[in-house]
Amino acid sequence: MDEFEQQVSRQPLRQIPAGWREEIMVAAAAAVPRSAPHTSILSTLKSQLSALLWPCPQAWAGLAAVWALIFVVNFSMRDRPQTTAEKAPPPSPQMVAELKQQRLMLVELIGSGQAADAEPPKFVPLPRSERVEFVMA
Repeated sequence: MDEFEQQVSRQPLRQIPAGWREEIMVAAAAAVPRSAPHTSILSTLKSQLSALLWPCPQAWAGLAAVWALIFVVNFSMRDRPQTTAEKAPPPSPQMVAELKQQRLMLVELIGSGQAADAEPPKFVPLPRSERVEFVMA
């Protein structure tokens, strides 16, 4: 410690006079702004947001602008969906007739003489009493 610090540490502490203490406390209470009892939700929200965004508000504002742009582009693209199936023309009658002929030829090559066998089998669920359930342990 240097010389001044040693001298200060040797001096006894004095009490603040009571009159001064009251004057200081009254002045401090007058200097502190009192919050209004009827604060609006908007002002509360603004103060909370400013406290949250304080470190770099420009960066947060830029990020919010980018997200707003993404939402605008997303919703604008949603208005005009065109799928490939909508663009394709319907098959011609000759194509439909040719596909039916190929299906019949396939049925003949497989060996079944009935055209009904060419249709995929339909799933018919069994009643619960006839179901087989496997339990893995």
